[in-house]
Formats: sequence, C-alpha cells, structure tokens
Amino acid sequence: MRSDIELRTNFYITAVSVSARLSTVLKEAKNISLEAMNAKALVARAGENVRTFKPITDYMVELANDTIRLVEEINRESLLISKSSLISLRGNEAFGHFLKAKNLSKGALYQNSFSSALLAAEKDLQTFKQDLQKNVRMLNELLEEIETRMLAANVVTSTSRLEAATVSNLYRANFEAIVAKFETAAKNIRATVMECRKVLNGR
Repeated sequence: MRSDIELRTNFYITAVSVSARLSTVLKEAKNISLEAMNAKALVARAGENVRTFKPITDYMVELANDTIRLVEEINRESLLISKSSLISLRGNEAFGHFLKAKNLSKGALYQNSFSSALLAAEKDLQTFKQDLQKNVRMLNELLEEIETRMLAANVVTSTSRLEAATVSNLYRANFEAIVAKFETAAKNIRATVMECRKVLNGR
C-alpha cells in the first residue's frame, strides 16, 4: 500500500512540476506570435517583393495560437491530475481504515457490517485510479501534440530561411532575424516539452 501512496504522491508532484515548466513554453509561444506580427508588418511594407513569405507568417501565427491553446489544456489536465491524486490518496486511506476495522472486528457480533462499506471504498478507489490514469494519458497526448508541431516547425524554418535569402537587401536582415528567433523559440518549446514528458513518465 505504501508504494501505491507514493505513486499518487509522485503524480501530484509531477503535475505541479509540469505546470511550472510550461510557463517557458507559454513565453516562447508568445515570442513566436510577436515575431509573426513583426513579419506580417514587414510583408505589408515590402509588398510584392516578399509575397511568398506571407503563408509562413500565417503559419507562425497559427502555431503560436495552437501552442498557447494546448498549454492551457495541459494546465487544466495537470490540475485534474493534482486533484485526482489527492482524491485517490484519500480513497486509499479510507479503504485502509475500513480494511483495518474489518480485521480488528473478527469474531465480533457486527463484523459483517463493514463488508458493504469496504466494497464501496474499494470500488471508489478503483474509479479514482482509472480517472488518474486517464488524466495522465491525456496529458501525455497533449505534450506529444506540441512536440509534433515543433518538429513540423523545423521544416517551416528551413523554408523560411530560403525565402529570407531571396528578399531584397533592404529587408533581408530583418526577415533573417525573425526566422532565427522563430527557430530558437520552437527549439526551446520542444526541449521543454520533452523534459515535461520525461518527468511525467518518470524517466
């Protein structure tokens, strides 16, 4: 039973740890959004010379917004894991108390009166476990989705760098700087998400 309690305690601590790390992801996603806005402004000023860059800026905005949305969902799941862990811990304690009471009442006149309460506590405990496992799976899926998007961002970064190289000298340095910041933000997000997944999976 002790290892079971430790497991739930670890899930609680892990959920809090993941939420704390996600502040970095949120910050970087906002940086991507800011750079996308800067790129859009440059595209508007440069006109036809950089029209091929517009889809890239649209993608950057979409990526930033999706990442922010996913972080919000992850924070909600982390909160649910924290709550599920605490509820499961209490359920574990209740089950232990009922089991102890039943064992102590062996031979007593009302020994069987504990049976229904013990069964109910055991059933609740199983439900709590299932809820906790479901929340952890969902959190893993959300983190994986962000990581997948950041991998896709690598391809866009390569395309962006090629496009920036074709821009007139007047705007090239600005576009190259935006691409570099976008690449850095995407890498930082992916690294943080990978760390979150390691923490979540106990590796």
